[in-house]
Order: sequence, then C-alpha cells, then structure tokens
Amino acid sequence: MASDDEVQAFDPTSSERSGSSVLSLPNPTRFAPIKQRRQQRSCDICRRRKRRCDGPKMANGTCSNCLAFGSTCTYVEPQKRGPKSLHAVTVEELKRENASLKTENASLKAKLRSLSICSLCAQPLQSQPQEDDSSRTASVFPHSSWTTSSSNANEPQEERDITTDELATRFSQFSLGSAQPSYFGAGSSFALANNASLMKEKFLGPSLSARRPYFWQVLPWEKEAFNGHPKYEYPAIDLIASLLDVYFTNLHPTIPILHRPTFERSVAEGLHFRDADFGGVLLSVLALASRFSKDPRVFVESGDSLSAGWAFANQIVLQTLFEPTIHMVQMYSLLCLYMLGTSAPHLAWIYNGLGTRFLQQRGEHRPKPEGHKWTPEDELWKRAFWIFVSFEHIGATFFGRPTSFHAEEYDVELPLEIDDEYWDRGAAQPLGKPSELSYFVCYIRVSEILGDAIRRLYGSKKAKAFMGWDGPDWEQQTVAELDSKMNHFLDSIPPHLRWDPESPPQGIFFDQSAKLHITYNYIVIAIHRRYIQKPSAQSAPSLTICASAARAILHTADIWLSNLQRLPLNNITDPVFVSGVILVLYMLGTNRAGLPMEKNKDLARVATALQILKFAESRIQPAGRLWELLRELCLDNPLPPQDPPSNEPHDNDASGSAWHIPKPSLSNILDEHYPQLGKTSDYWNSMLTHDQSAGFVQGMSIEQLLASDGDLSSSIESMLDDNLMSMWMTAPWRRKH
Repeated sequence: MASDDEVQAFDPTSSERSGSSVLSLPNPTRFAPIKQRRQQRSCDICRRRKRRCDGPKMANGTCSNCLAFGSTCTYVEPQKRGPKSLHAVTVEELKRENASLKTENASLKAKLRSLSICSLCAQPLQSQPQEDDSSRTASVFPHSSWTTSSSNANEPQEERDITTDELATRFSQFSLGSAQPSYFGAGSSFALANNASLMKEKFLGPSLSARRPYFWQVLPWEKEAFNGHPKYEYPAIDLIASLLDVYFTNLHPTIPILHRPTFERSVAEGLHFRDADFGGVLLSVLALASRFSKDPRVFVESGDSLSAGWAFANQIVLQTLFEPTIHMVQMYSLLCLYMLGTSAPHLAWIYNGLGTRFLQQRGEHRPKPEGHKWTPEDELWKRAFWIFVSFEHIGATFFGRPTSFHAEEYDVELPLEIDDEYWDRGAAQPLGKPSELSYFVCYIRVSEILGDAIRRLYGSKKAKAFMGWDGPDWEQQTVAELDSKMNHFLDSIPPHLRWDPESPPQGIFFDQSAKLHITYNYIVIAIHRRYIQKPSAQSAPSLTICASAARAILHTADIWLSNLQRLPLNNITDPVFVSGVILVLYMLGTNRAGLPMEKNKDLARVATALQILKFAESRIQPAGRLWELLRELCLDNPLPPQDPPSNEPHDNDASGSAWHIPKPSLSNILDEHYPQLGKTSDYWNSMLTHDQSAGFVQGMSIEQLLASDGDLSSSIESMLDDNLMSMWMTAPWRRKH
C-alpha cells in the first residue's frame, strides 16, 4: 500500500485497474480538489495511428486493435526530444552563409558586366576550377570516346596539359576535313587565346560565335589538293598474295608497323580500291617486299635488279594538303625503308621528319588520359610513333645529324607485348609464350640509349654548355654512365632473345635475336668511337671495345646471312660497314706496332664485311657505295671500277622467302685486295673458325670487353698517332650528306 504522498505506479497488467487513478489525501475537506492525472495511455501502434486504445482495460494488456490485426502490443516510452545538436546548427549556418555568398556573387557579376574588358583583364582573377573545364568539354564533345580520370582534375593548373579537350575542341576548325582535332600544346598561342576565352565566359557569360566561313573553310582552288583521289594500279592477285607473305616473313617480325590480321583482311575486302590512303600503304608494302622477291614482275622493263618495287613506289601520290591518318603515317614509315635502298637515301630522313610532325599534330607523343579505353588503332599509332623515333636515332648515328625529337619531349607508353593474332582474343598474351613484340620493345629501349648518347656526346658546344654537359671529366663520366645503361639493358634482354652463336634461337626469334645483338654492338661503337677520333688516355680501351663490338657484328651478320640467305637491309649493312672501317683502323695500328698483316685475323673479318655488302648491292644501291668505300680503305691503290656481277636468279619462281644468292668467295675477295699475301681460302676460313673472340659471350659487360682481346693491348697507345687520327677524321663516311 502506497503512502498518502506517493503516486500509484502505472501497471497495465494490474488486476485493480480502473478508468482513472486518484491521489490519496488524508483530509479531503481541508484542501481544494486537485486535477486528476490521466494514467491511461495508448500502445505504440495506436499512438502512431492516432486511434483510441483500450489496452489498459484488457485483461492481458493487448488492445483490441492489435488483437484484431495480430500485432504485438507494446508500451515503449517515447524518447524526449532534446536540444538541437551542434552539427545540425552548423549545417544550418552553412546553408545561410552559402545563400548569402550566392547573393553577393550575383551582385558582383552585375557590377563586373558594367566594366570594360581592359579594366577586367587588369585585375587579378581567380583561375577557373578544373571540374568546370571537364564538364564543359564533355558537353561540347558528346561523341568522344575519351574518358578522363578524376585524378587529372586535382593536378595543378600549370602541370596539366590542355591538349585534346579545351584547345582541340575550341580550335578544331584548324583541322580541316578531319574527325580528329589537331593537338595544341599548353605553350601554343591558342592556349593563351583559350584562357582569355574561358575568362570571358566566366565573368561575362558565353557569347555566340559569328565567324566568317570564308576564312574557316577549304578554299575552292585548294579542294583538289585536299580531296585528291589518286588512281592506283595494283598487280595481279597472286603477286599481291606472294609479296604479302614475303613482307610479313622478312620484315614484319623486326619492324611491326602493321597489324597483320587487320591488314590482310582489309586487302581481302578490297579496301585499297575505296581508300586511297590504304592503297598507298599496300603499294609501299609491295615495293618493300619486291626487294626480297625473285618474281620478274617486280622489276621495270629493263629487268635491272635495283628496280625491284619501283613500279609500285613510283605510283604513290604524296598529297600536299591533308590531315594525317594512320594509313598515311604507316605509308611514310614504309617509304622511309624503301628509300634507304634507292639512289636518294636522304629522302628517308626527310620522310621520317614528316612522319614525326604528323604524329605531333595528332598529339601521339603524349599519353592517353586515364580511363581511356584501349583500341587496336591506338596501338597502331603507338607502334608508328616508336618506329619513327627509333628510325631517327639510327639514322642520326649513320648520317651524323642531330635528332629533332628529344626524350624529354614525349612520354608515350611502350607497345604492348601482345602478338598480332591475340588482339581479337582479349588482347592478352598466353602465359608462358614469348611474344614476338618483345624484340620491338627491346629495340626501342636500346635506341633510346643511342638517342641519349647522340645528344650528349655529339651535340654542339652551345647545346652542351646550355645543358651543363661540360667539365674536364664530364665526357669520361658520360661514357661510363652510358656503358652502365648498356650493361643493364644486356642483362634485361628476355631469354628467348639472347644471342648465343653456338646455340642461337630458332624461327622468328633467330632473326630478332641476331638483329638485336647487331644493334647492341653498333650502339657500343657509337658510344666509344668518339674517343678513338682523338688521341687521349681513353683511346686505347675505346678502340679495343669498338674492335670487339665490330667482330661481334660481323660474326653475327655472317651467321644470320648464312642461315637465312635473306637480303640484309640498312639495319645490317650500316653496322657491317662501320665494323669493317673499325677493323681497318685497328689493323693499321697493329701493323705499325709490328704485327704482320697476314697474321691479323681481322683481315678475314673485313673480307666478311665486303662479302655481306656485295651480297646486298644487287638490290640495295647504297650497299654498293659502302662496298666501294670499304674496298678503297683496304687497298693500297684503288682498283679500276668494276661492274658488279649479276646476282639474279634464272627462274621465275615467285614463292616466299627471297632468293638464294651465294656470297662472293672469301678467298677471291682476299686475293683481289691482298694478292701479295698468297694465302688460300682454307687458311682464312680456319682463322675465323678457331676464333673465339668473334662474338660477345652471353651477358658480357663493357668492362669484360676490355680484357676479352689481348692482341696488342700493351702497344695500342703507340699506334694512335696524328696521321692515323687524320685518316679517321677525313674518312669518306664522315663527309656531309
């Protein structure tokens, strides 16, 4: 029993329920009656639905509503509402502040519209957020397949390259007749105009364009140059099929300009009849393949062997006004290869420069945005870019010219190491299967080292001073650094591309491994031959390194040619020629040091160089020139001019891989050049057979090369006198082209 001062507790299950409950007062007559407190309450469901609840009156405490609907009748005390949280108050304040800022911003815009453009530009303005730029680009370019990563929006304004978005879109009229806008870098005049346009739009709103079409369209007299469609004449289908097989067998493994399945499918569908650009690519392929073919239809009417493919190459129309397409760029790269075998090889240098400019116009020297969806055409553009860059490095080495494209000016990813046949199968190389594209990637990497060497060792004095490439020991340190890069590259070559003259790779990898080994040693000579061009303390070891690399080149080229019986292009003939010159210089020095000429093994190696050049001269005219120059260096007195023997086959077989041309006899060459020696071919062949220094041992470093040949390492310094250096500096290959 509760006391008189207590309130009876509410119990919905109590058996002493009543409709109300009152306070027990000791003396109700002394006090005024107090308002009774209502103790009955509704259950949770009735309270939410605002219905009358009879739960407290029921025997089991369950109201009739919950009983009718089968619900659980509960009496949970609702939580009392407390004061507003600090977070809620802060959000409300931010909303009010945001509204105030919007009002103030609208007022400022109204004031700015009343100002002139000049006074506006004189004020420091806040740069526009990057998010606005990307959204504007997306709205203007709705059909673009490019997707930009959000991380790019967080980059600083000065580090972001505005290329294919704002500039390409706003100034796309400068790309007449092209679906791909031209590339304009952040340092262009258009970038400045673009910033001014964005500034105007931000503060004054967008303006309507009222450009005069006369100044933005192709003029009537220029349309013929833009819209010209040359009429090409193609050979018979059987010859096309034969030459395509020759091309993809002899050239494609080491120069993967094309994607073979796509190219062959396009030819089968007759794309060359509808697309003149693709027709030019096909004719370029046929012209190159003709150099390896013995079908009489690839020659001009006279049947001269040097005319192979000219009937196809001579048809190609180089348009004066056009927007670069992938087919046009591929055609120029193929023409570079073809022109290297003509009487005007310097045109290859010009075409290579044009191709580089085409790639820059499209922005192919810059990486794709993050999130860009890969397409096969992207990979073809990437291949084309790296082919032009590597061609320029190799060409600059032979011609002694500066490169026009430096490594810091491009940042393109290396080609995918995925064979052509897997592009349509998920674009993934099967695990455990070496890729044929690994050679191309290795070739690019080592040519990058060559490009660095050309610029740092053979650049002008002004360029070296500007870059800080000077000092008493700078040159020696640079050569040591380049040697280290070459050694690192040698260690990183995949196993299936490592050259072992005793057990070379098989199939396509034999061709790739041999050419990669030749290129590697050619670059070693390019790095070190600068020292042997001037007397110094480094002349002796550099000459030893160059001589060892030259022996490796000639030994590898001889094995390659003997096994494949394939026409050597400039990627073999140029290194072979330089190797022959190096060994002639080396023999002259050793002869002065007391070693008789007939005991010098390098004499037989020089004869091998002459053999290889003689083998190539029937189809490659510059190879005949190199043969003449090397022969002049070998002879005390120049021989009278001689007509080269005909190396052409006598049958009309148009089948696959090149021809079979026997190399000139080694003994005949030596007897012709050095009749006073009186040695037989068996003698010279035995010298080369038992020579263990003809090729690099697998994994041999530059440092090991210094100790690999002990012929006359103690007396080399005495042989490098001023007369010998003068002969080197005035050699024919150093003449300006």
